[in-house]
Amino acid sequence: MGLGSDGASVMMGAHAGVGALLKKESVFAVQVHCIAHRVALAASDASKAVQMVANYKRTINSVYSFYKNSATRTSRLRELSATLTDEDMISLKQQCAVCWLSLGKAVSAIKKNWPALIMELSEEAANGNAQSQGLLNIIRSYKFIVLTHTLSDALPVMDKLNKCFQREDVNLGCISPMIQASVAALTHLRHIPGPEEQSFHREYVDGKFKDVAVTEGTEKHVRTFNNTRRQYIEELIEALERRFPHDDLNILKGFDLIFNPDRYPVSCAKPLMEHYGTPKETDGSTVEPLISRENAQRDVVPLLTALRGYGGLNFLTACETVIRELGDIFPDWAKLAKIACTIPVSSVAAERGFSLQNRIKTSIRNRMSEEKVTRLMRISSSGPGLKDFNFHRAAEHFNGMKLRRK
Repeated sequence: MGLGSDGASVMMGAHAGVGALLKKESVFAVQVHCIAHRVALAASDASKAVQMVANYKRTINSVYSFYKNSATRTSRLRELSATLTDEDMISLKQQCAVCWLSLGKAVSAIKKNWPALIMELSEEAANGNAQSQGLLNIIRSYKFIVLTHTLSDALPVMDKLNKCFQREDVNLGCISPMIQASVAALTHLRHIPGPEEQSFHREYVDGKFKDVAVTEGTEKHVRTFNNTRRQYIEELIEALERRFPHDDLNILKGFDLIFNPDRYPVSCAKPLMEHYGTPKETDGSTVEPLISRENAQRDVVPLLTALRGYGGLNFLTACETVIRELGDIFPDWAKLAKIACTIPVSSVAAERGFSLQNRIKTSIRNRMSEEKVTRLMRISSSGPGLKDFNFHRAAEHFNGMKLRRK
């Protein structure tokens, strides 16, 4: 049995969490904290640890609210953006703690619309709007502008990692390499500014950026930002390593090493045989192991040799081969292959289900029954696309239904 969760205490609690209760029923259960959630939490941890970044997030949310609450301001901002650039305006985004990748999208929108924001807020401030004057003072500052460009370099590293782990068919073999690649990319950014930050420094001349006078750009402010920049990237690296410790996911790593034909150190079988091949004590009783440790250890070299002979297998196809073709020869490893296919490393599918439910059952449609919501969710997720749907047949069916009393 495998349990994938978002890491909430109700799920991961050591004594009364869902995972702990499941382990009382199945002592061999493996509990996995969703890898996509871990990446999002790592980014959140780093933001909270650096005050400048935390303040930045509050500022971009204030800018978002300032325009969201006024259609007139939004329209004027759109017109200014169209005047300054030939490209369509990117709508301002809200940074939301529970929405993955939202900070990256919000930063991208701020960077793209910054010249138009300066002009629109200046007009508002000239008309006596105190809130716009306060926002203008912040977004014209050196630290805000350069931090926008720094985040435009650092956040895509985290976003790419998150998107990789959001796939429905996440391969166990990609977890460790992707984490290592992301840490390497961030380590490089710690020492050398990325392309977005370099672009800012090229355009920042004589205290001006895009012909706008920048405030708080003294050498002292520059040194302060450089220290903060280094601290933030170091916090990102440490948060990733903390959320994905080297000794964590040992069971998953063991499955990956066994059932990925590219690897094959015999020692990789050890954590699997220790977990599934030894008796477990629970509530004063002993649970027999799922596999024979001796047989599994004896078969590991022949199994790895056999899988290597198939060639071109990835994790899932290797598991399928062991189950269907080699199950009679290596029964213990066939059982482990079935377990490997059922352990969720991510809870993304469940998160998508909740998002789909919220899109269907809105506040206006809050009286919709559970049965109807389920039916609409199935149609939306598994039904035909709009291009393939037969609306004529649906209309005929609707017209053929008996009339209801008014």
